[in-house]
Amino acid sequence: MPISLELVVLSLVAYGAGLAIGWGLWGRDESRTE
Repeated sequence: MPISLELVVLSLVAYGAGLAIGWGLWGRDESRTE
């Protein structure tokens, strides 16, 4: 597996994980304030 491809995959995984965590935190906060 080329290093460049591995870096792309890792960056996409980290980006997706960050979105999931952020969406979960902010989504829960908004639902609680309602």
